[in-house]
Amino acid sequence: MMAMELNDTRTLEAIRILADVLDEMAGPERLECLMAANALRQVLETQSETALNFARQAFESLDPSIRTEIRNEATEAAIKFIQAKEKAAKAPNPRLVRPAPKQPSPVLDAINSGGMRTERKW
Repeated sequence: MMAMELNDTRTLEAIRILADVLDEMAGPERLECLMAANALRQVLETQSETALNFARQAFESLDPSIRTEIRNEATEAAIKFIQAKEKAAKAPNPRLVRPAPKQPSPVLDAINSGGMRTERKW
């Protein structure tokens, strides 16, 4: 069994992703999946080894085929999370990006230069 650092943000994010996947599971083991998800959320709140051990037991009590399905879905969710995070990191900060200068308007230029009469003559 691998020791986990419960104060590591990546570990906590992985636990959150796993809990989210468990929340979305359907089928005959839905209740057990929800219980495991709640146990994982308790780990997130307390960051305690006791809560982690309880969550591990709840997860391991699931049918092996369900655990495999959950692992696959959690892996896909984690990959999507990492890709979204990388994309957000590459996106320019809107606070630092200057807006493009506005292009002059020929109509407004004509009005401002007096080349267009705006007064009505009755």
